[in-house]
Order: sequence, then C-alpha cells, then structure tokens
Amino acid sequence: MSKEKSLILIIALIILGIGSRFLFLIDGYPQIPNFTALGAVALFGAFYLKKIQSIVIPLIILWISDLVLNNIVYSEYYTSFSFFGDPWVNVGFLATIMIGWYFLKKLSIKSLLGASLIGAFVFFLITNFSSWLTLDLYPKNLEGLLTSYIKGIPFFRNAFLGNVFFSSILFGSYYFIKNKSTSLITT
Repeated sequence: MSKEKSLILIIALIILGIGSRFLFLIDGYPQIPNFTALGAVALFGAFYLKKIQSIVIPLIILWISDLVLNNIVYSEYYTSFSFFGDPWVNVGFLATIMIGWYFLKKLSIKSLLGASLIGAFVFFLITNFSSWLTLDLYPKNLEGLLTSYIKGIPFFRNAFLGNVFFSSILFGSYYFIKNKSTSLITT
C-alpha cells in the first residue's frame, strides 16, 4: 500500500473512531459514558502517524465532533455557540498521544493493553481534577478532590474498556486492510 493510501486509510479510521462519540447516544445522552474511541484514536495516531500529524489530525477531528456535539446534541447546556470543547479533555487526549509515543514503539497486545490502561488512567486523573477544580460539584479541599476521583471510577472503567475495544477495531482494521490490499496486489 502506498504512503498516500496508507495515510488516507489512517485518517478515515480516525474519523470513524471519533464518530464513535455519536454511536451510543439515545435521546442525546450517552448510554455508556466515556465508552468511546477517543483514547484508541490517540494511541492509533501516535503509532501510525508522524509526531506532528499524530497531534494535529486527531485534534482537528475531535474539534469538529465537539462542534457538533456541543452545538447540536448538547446545545441546551450552552448559552451561546461553543467554538471549543473542554480544554481539559484536549489535555487528556494529548497526554494519551504521548503515552502512545512512549509505550507503542513496537506494537504488541501487551504494549497496547498497557498504553490503553495508562492512557485511561491519566485521562481520568486530568479530567476528574478539572471537574473538582472548575465545577461547583465538590468542595475545594482534599476530601472534595478524593470524592471527585471516587465518583469518576465508573467513567475510568468505561474509558479503559473503550480504549481496549476500539483499539482492537482500529489497529485490527488497519492491519487487515493493509495486508488484504497487499495480498490482492500480489495475487
């Protein structure tokens, strides 16, 4: 497969992965909160794209999906047009990309599971800290911070399961399509 076709395939899989944010919406609400391909897309991009591409391409696609979600699906929660999503989610997403750079130097089931777990955990730490810091849900003390983390555990579990499930789909699809197209050319 040529580099151009490979890049197109990678971008298409990233778009499909980000599209998973819309999969489990029923009446505009996620049925399995945080069970998306966000972490898997970050890891997939980190492994297959050049460093700058692994940041820019997934972030642009994430931004576009945020525009749709925040201004159409969740518009009742915003007083005006929302041009940017939650910056803390973007920080968590970037951290997951960096985790992919570090842990996925060589792709294996073990490295992918490890990166999925660590990526979900770091994302959990960042986004729950931001909930504690920026929302009035918790007191601004150690007890409030710990409460925000305890209440976020189900979201962490779903994010980890989403990372594993969607990483399997993204990495597996890329491997299958790339090898299938190569075998079709050689036969």
